[in-house]
Amino acid sequence: MKISNLGYLIVSSQAPESWRTFGLDVVGTMEVTVPGAEVALKIDEHPFRFLIEKSHEDRLTAIGWEMANRADFEALREHLAAKGLMIRNGTAEQAVKRCVTEFFATEDPSGNPLEFYYGRTGCGEPFVSPIGVSGFVTGDMGLGHLVVPASGGLDETHSFYTSILGFGDSDNLTISFPPEDIPDILVRFMHVENPRHHSLALTTLPSPTGIVHVMLEMEDLDNVGHCLDRVMANGMSLMASLGRHCNDNMLSFYVNGPANIPVEIGCDGLQLDWSSFEPTVSTVPDIWGHAYVLG
Repeated sequence: MKISNLGYLIVSSQAPESWRTFGLDVVGTMEVTVPGAEVALKIDEHPFRFLIEKSHEDRLTAIGWEMANRADFEALREHLAAKGLMIRNGTAEQAVKRCVTEFFATEDPSGNPLEFYYGRTGCGEPFVSPIGVSGFVTGDMGLGHLVVPASGGLDETHSFYTSILGFGDSDNLTISFPPEDIPDILVRFMHVENPRHHSLALTTLPSPTGIVHVMLEMEDLDNVGHCLDRVMANGMSLMASLGRHCNDNMLSFYVNGPANIPVEIGCDGLQLDWSSFEPTVSTVPDIWGHAYVLG
């Protein structure tokens, strides 16, 4: 019943074209055609990793989690139903749109929209970046990582992921700011059944779109640097300057993407053996850099 990786994101957008331009011209993703979707972006051999739908609001619509096989998928669905969660089984048409064999949807205690699937279809076509990005670090580790707000309570939401879904803890970060009347920022980093340091993090920071940030890992520093050059050439603002994180070693920057959704572009992320790993506790987020602009 183990969750393999973060497979895809579905995002509602008032301006899907902005995602196309950002993906193709800035990040270097590849556009593909998916029936019923305004924009679908590909970064590896999977049919797509980002699906953008036209809407009256900018909002995270679904977080797609991949199960290793049908048996794990069925076991998880039965497990969540037994815990009293509302389960919505995807239709055949919806499954085709997601390029999966079967999926179901539910929500975490903070209302973050979850989908669980098995059997990704349409895999194998090569990724070719329109602007020469050599590749992204994905494979068995999935598309990257995602940080979402724990608006329903950090402890309760964290417990849902660890106790019910079987996520493992990676790091517990508390960031304190002077003066003392500014609330601490709390972040819980969690991993699933692959070596990526974290595939999901929960935080006390709010987000109007439901995405605090999403991370894409490039193959090397030169790819990251070229992307930063494209960000600056396009007059885009940064949420954080270039820097290196303490907990996962990621060397990255954060750009404010479409609808001001922060997108972290990085490289050098840790890959870990969970059988010998002890979760860490951090009080600072970075070894150097990452001058943040929050709010």
